[in-house]
Amino acid sequence: MLIFGKDILKKKIVSSEYGELDNHEVDDILLSKKTYDLEYLIYVEKRPDDHVGEKMDAPDDVVYSVGGQFDSNRSAETSGGSNFKNYIKETYYIPFSDVNELSDDMVRISGIDQQSHDPIDSISADAIIKQKVKTTSGETIGKVKDIVIDWETRRVVGLSISEGFWAKLMSDTNKYLRLEENMTLTAEEIIVPDHMKDHLVEDVEEVVPH
Repeated sequence: MLIFGKDILKKKIVSSEYGELDNHEVDDILLSKKTYDLEYLIYVEKRPDDHVGEKMDAPDDVVYSVGGQFDSNRSAETSGGSNFKNYIKETYYIPFSDVNELSDDMVRISGIDQQSHDPIDSISADAIIKQKVKTTSGETIGKVKDIVIDWETRRVVGLSISEGFWAKLMSDTNKYLRLEENMTLTAEEIIVPDHMKDHLVEDVEEVVPH
């Protein structure tokens, strides 16, 4: 079954042990830069700090996620108008091996794994989406609109591409590009071999390796 990244993001997280987790939803997805396997779901928990009327430095280990930044102490004015209350945001990583079910409105998991640092060889879906896709010779193929996931293998198999000369050359609808091992995924841009500009397809099913 092929799904898009947007089909997972912002879904409620439900624990097999504890039921629905209060105000927890999928904020991002981490995948391997090398194999494109899905590695972690990410959710960010916001909780009040005990210190009122102060502003604290954000702890390094909860601020950054791969390819993106999570605010760690966003100060909000209280109802009295004179004090500020600090909030700490902690990032939780849920291994995809703990993801049991995906439905229209929730993701069911077993257990919650919290880590203080990001996996080094991973990149987030948020970091990929909206990035330019360029060939090694510098031609822009288009921009990433979403990632394409093979849910059976838990792997990102393609990119949904919009805009760009090569993407629009075929038609005005979105195109799809199969992910291959000789691509380079970074938080700044995605570099693909020159011949990949000729491998854009209109049917998302064609990105699945046969």
